[in-house]
Amino acid sequence: MKPDKIYLSLILLIALTTYSWFTSCTHIANIADIPAICFNTEVLKIYSDNCAMPNSGCHDGGGGRESRLVLNSYTGIRNSVVPYNPDGSQSYQAIISKWGNMMPPSQPLSQHNRTIIRLWIEQGADSIMCADSAGTTGGVTSYIARACFTRDILPVIVSRCAISNCHNASSHKEGYNYTTYTNIKNSVTPGNPGTSRLYRSITVSTGESKMPPNNYPQLSAAEVDSLGKWISYGALNENCGEICDTINPVTFSATIWPIIQTSCTGCHTGASSGGGIALASYANVQTTAANGSLMNSLLGNGVTKMPQGSSFSTCRIRQFEIWVNNGYPNN
Repeated sequence: MKPDKIYLSLILLIALTTYSWFTSCTHIANIADIPAICFNTEVLKIYSDNCAMPNSGCHDGGGGRESRLVLNSYTGIRNSVVPYNPDGSQSYQAIISKWGNMMPPSQPLSQHNRTIIRLWIEQGADSIMCADSAGTTGGVTSYIARACFTRDILPVIVSRCAISNCHNASSHKEGYNYTTYTNIKNSVTPGNPGTSRLYRSITVSTGESKMPPNNYPQLSAAEVDSLGKWISYGALNENCGEICDTINPVTFSATIWPIIQTSCTGCHTGASSGGGIALASYANVQTTAANGSLMNSLLGNGVTKMPQGSSFSTCRIRQFEIWVNNGYPNN
């Protein structure tokens, strides 16, 4: 996160935590309006520099006196907090404590750093990866490469499974509503794809349990592989970064069509296309781009915002805008 966003976050947090005698003021900030805290460049750095210094004997995993709580990785730090609940989070309570198990014991964190940790927890304690000022995240790409829920799993499940008359919020066929993380996770066994109902349903070739049915668009081999790996990694609710380039040319074949296939064609293919809008080919997408319905649906301008159950990032929407503004070429 850039410094100006950090300062904005701090200001908004003050508004969020104002005492009741300030309630005569309006426009109290909502946590959803605060820019997302980046785990790798902000949260991890605070913990690593102050709580899990290498060879310190504290929370570095080296077998020292505090080895039961390791705070040098996302998994370790995530295990020390309760998402959305700073007051119930062990490491945060130690950070703000004035006595007892205060952490660090010799030098309390600055208010700035304590606020970053609190904001991160209130936003869900996600492993959001951001580029630093040099454009890297510690020498690696600025997004989580492994299969990740918000980027790789949710769009596919919503597009292929949570469709009308199947597993969306209104139909919830057989009692399954696959539009939220909680409901999707209830159909998997973290760490074991083979015993996960959801994974078995998308990998069988025939039968009533097959999902999606044969007359609907099927998951690609890559999508099935991503789902299997996500379950193997523990089926975490991670909000990851993404590769989203708006500098190099945005093309239909390399940029727009892969997104459409992953997030849209499950609902917008065939005679029963959602809202009567088909997105099964370039010609279909070109039509929606020309009449304005494509951008209106992505932005939620006068219509239900798409994709259902989620929304594209600002960068993703910008890619569509660039392609539309360039005349929606079939390139």
